[in-house]
Amino acid sequence: MKKRNRFCIVTLLAALLFPLLSGCAAYQQERERKLALTIAVISTEIQATTMAGWTATPTVTPLPTATSMIISSPTPTIEPTIASSPTPDMRLPAEQWRQWPIVPEISDNSATIYRRGVEEFKTNPNVFSKIGDCQSMPNVFMGIYDQDIAGILSDEDQEYQKAIDYFKGSFELESYAVHDGMSVGSVLTTTWSDPKVCQQGETALDCEIRIHNPSIMFVNLGTNWINTLGMDVYYDYMVEIVEKLIDHGILPVLSSKADDVEGGHQINQVTAQVAYEYDIPFYNFWNAAQYLRNHGLSTDNPIYLSVGAWDYRNYYALQVLYAIGIKLDLF
Repeated sequence: MKKRNRFCIVTLLAALLFPLLSGCAAYQQERERKLALTIAVISTEIQATTMAGWTATPTVTPLPTATSMIISSPTPTIEPTIASSPTPDMRLPAEQWRQWPIVPEISDNSATIYRRGVEEFKTNPNVFSKIGDCQSMPNVFMGIYDQDIAGILSDEDQEYQKAIDYFKGSFELESYAVHDGMSVGSVLTTTWSDPKVCQQGETALDCEIRIHNPSIMFVNLGTNWINTLGMDVYYDYMVEIVEKLIDHGILPVLSSKADDVEGGHQINQVTAQVAYEYDIPFYNFWNAAQYLRNHGLSTDNPIYLSVGAWDYRNYYALQVLYAIGIKLDLF
């Protein structure tokens, strides 16, 4: 439950109690004493609960009615058993992906995938990798954070240094699942595997998983998709990638793209749908790009990011890593 909702509950309880207090003068002295005592107990419980912090699914005890607080009865009351209900899903649906935040809130399910990978599959907790085309190569995506550049973070952003230190070496890592022209389908084939390091019959994705053993994988795909194949096929490929990563204990971080080569941003919506269904992080770079000149795209070839947009993409991707680290108490 969000903090503001918790505050509203406390405020509502106080509002319900106030009229009871104002009417106390009309009752006999003994009943007034009992009413005041009951209210004091409830108010104390509210304050104690607020100070201690609420649980994820708090149980709110119903307020006694005015009659039950004033008239004492020797008959014992039996509190009814209240069936627990599942925590409501407060996430926006995939159709509203444009409104999703740039940096996602990391779910409990995502934390479980990461921990399971480290504990059961022995993934490297300090290594993240990438799947993508030339725009996911280290000189474009994230590599700058392994170069020890003084002043790369502002004074306000020094907390993100924890993520840089924890994942040091991963930023300039050259992924075998990154290649010029890589698509959501080609990463699942052996055609794009590097024959110098990949085993016979090993896909580019399998090769990267085996060699670098990452615990987190950025999935930056979509620009090179052949739109005539349809979004259903794209969805199936993306699901296959996500399930393979999860089956290996790797947390996928799906990214939206700034371009719209397919029209209608269909790929971003499909990607958001997969992220929603598997409850995994969705790095919404498209959202950030809306505030950049030409929406972060090159004026010469709008399927590519402008050089000026690289830093913004890297900056928010670093925040995603930081959010994962905070959720998992990695640093």
